[in-house]
Amino acid sequence: MFGTVRTSEFNAVVKQYYPAIVFFAEKIIDNHAVAQEIAQDVFVKLWEQGNNFGNDTHIRNFLYLSARNRCLNYIRDNKRRQQREESIPLAPLSEDEITNNIILAEIWREIEHAINTLPEQCQKVIKLTFQEGKTTDEIAQMLDITESTVRNQKARGLSLLKKSLSNPAFSFLLLLL
Repeated sequence: MFGTVRTSEFNAVVKQYYPAIVFFAEKIIDNHAVAQEIAQDVFVKLWEQGNNFGNDTHIRNFLYLSARNRCLNYIRDNKRRQQREESIPLAPLSEDEITNNIILAEIWREIEHAINTLPEQCQKVIKLTFQEGKTTDEIAQMLDITESTVRNQKARGLSLLKKSLSNPAFSFLLLLL
């Protein structure tokens, strides 16, 4: 067990990796709610393992490997159910697809971290834009600010993110636009 002293360390690991693990799982199974459940299961498994991990790399490897396995189990179980219902076989994910999804999840983790370091108002606008897909008008109404303020905060946020993100991460963020 992580224990009381380790609880804060565990919470830090969850905060750092949870969005990336959900993103990774969703890329594999294409279902956000199930991806969240899988991520929660993976972190429960991490908690149960206790402090048997050496460093951040070992924890990251454990999380992605566990998430991948749970996703593949989910796909297998759904495939069986679908085959019973439709008698149509599904192709499993290749290792290249899984590796690509891990890379995308790590880029997403970098983006999440960078967004969380933005000034508060800027952070709200960027999150509503990229994570919730809100329009400038919707954001202005939600935050009770003008549309020009939303556009300015968005431009400021992108400028700050461009400075703090790696080129691949910033390019990926722009693709989300």
